[in-house]
Amino acid sequence: MWGGRLLRVRYRRRPDADPVERVLRPYGLVLKAGVWYLAARPDREDGSAACRVYRVDRLTAAEPLTDRPFERDETFDLAAFWDAKAAGFARSLLRERVTVRLSPHGLARLPHLLEPVAVQEALATAGEPDGHGRVTVRLPVESLDVGYEELLRLGPEAEVLDPPSLRRRLAEAAARAAALYGPPQR
Repeated sequence: MWGGRLLRVRYRRRPDADPVERVLRPYGLVLKAGVWYLAARPDREDGSAACRVYRVDRLTAAEPLTDRPFERDETFDLAAFWDAKAAGFARSLLRERVTVRLSPHGLARLPHLLEPVAVQEALATAGEPDGHGRVTVRLPVESLDVGYEELLRLGPEAEVLDPPSLRRRLAEAAARAAALYGPPQR
């Protein structure tokens, strides 16, 4: 990428911040949800700087330094780097924990309904199945509101044990659904 040349950029860390200048060792571009990202290492003499991610739309200038080649780390794997960054970001969003008892079907549906990072963390906390095959997990969620929306999709395949406020909220939703689908009122 860029012929093994360093790249001088002016970059805004936040949209409202003043730009800073950096000299980078570019390793690749990634498109995620319509946004381009540059994976690059800050230029250091010993090449020890960790690879970082820069949003391309926050670059205010970019210029290849034609007189400054660098030795590309041939062991760098862009796909593996991006997977790790994406997982770390997803994990950072999961700020709440909910204790849930899942039926075998609910447990099987988790990977289809939730972020892989949340599923992995929940499965790592799974206890032994009870007499009905239900398993208790600690499910990470972004917020209790998001957890409510996610757990609604599991319906009767999930029972929230904790926190009590979320359990009450889902019980109210279940009661409304039961009234809606119950026998017609005369």
